[in-house]
Amino acid sequence: MKHPMLEYLKESGAYGDRFPTIFCPGCGIGQALNYVLNAVDRIVKKDQVPRDNFCFIAGIGCSARVTSHYLGFDAIWSLHGRAPAVATGALLARPELRAIVVTGDGDAAAIGGNHFIQVCRRNLDMTVLCLNNNLYGMTGGQSSPTTSRGVPSTTAPYGNVENTFDLCEMAISAGANYVARWTTAHPQQCIQALEKGIRKKGLSFIEIMVQCPTHWKEEPAKMMKKFRSQGVRFSAEKKAEALKKGQFWVGELMDRDRAEWLETYQKIMDRFKDKP
Repeated sequence: MKHPMLEYLKESGAYGDRFPTIFCPGCGIGQALNYVLNAVDRIVKKDQVPRDNFCFIAGIGCSARVTSHYLGFDAIWSLHGRAPAVATGALLARPELRAIVVTGDGDAAAIGGNHFIQVCRRNLDMTVLCLNNNLYGMTGGQSSPTTSRGVPSTTAPYGNVENTFDLCEMAISAGANYVARWTTAHPQQCIQALEKGIRKKGLSFIEIMVQCPTHWKEEPAKMMKKFRSQGVRFSAEKKAEALKKGQFWVGELMDRDRAEWLETYQKIMDRFKDKP
């Protein structure tokens, strides 16, 4: 019996079979791919959204291999950090698209930091899915903008000396309508957040913490157990609570209805299109 999500994947390509995947054993990206496909499947079937209305855009990194190698959807493999800008262009040409940007913490927060902030500020109608493994996985395990202070990496053998970005806080401050964070150890919550985020008008930012056993040199199951113990359920009452070292908020961090950029832009065009 085939996995039900295989209908959305390319099982073969120009250079032969796609499976087994290129991802390292125990990598969390495959789990995150399963979650996003489950969310898309629900929207296709419940909302009767044509499959051709989905478009996936990625930059560079381990996360980008998802769109470039495996998805049976229209997909764009773009430049490092520039996926939000490319998705903006796609939506300007075809506003009916359900644009899903798949990115990593290095791709989104380092070279793509300004693109990430600006797309949240504009509140464009797209979903940005960040697969955060807290380092640069594809290029050798270097420190990324989300690597914890004091943690060693290949570029910081004596410990990272830089403070981290909280990508969810950045998205909220910049203006995103929907922001959520979960981990690979929260499968149903990830699927529900992705389903809600894709339906939500405006910018949805969903961060999934994914394990990288290759570079962190830890068993995947142990890393997922850590996610469960480190992830603290967010609520308005807990907002001011001080987190202990290593802990982070999980859950829906923002859900609001600010004006969406494409609709505002269309109203301006409608005002002038019939004028001589």
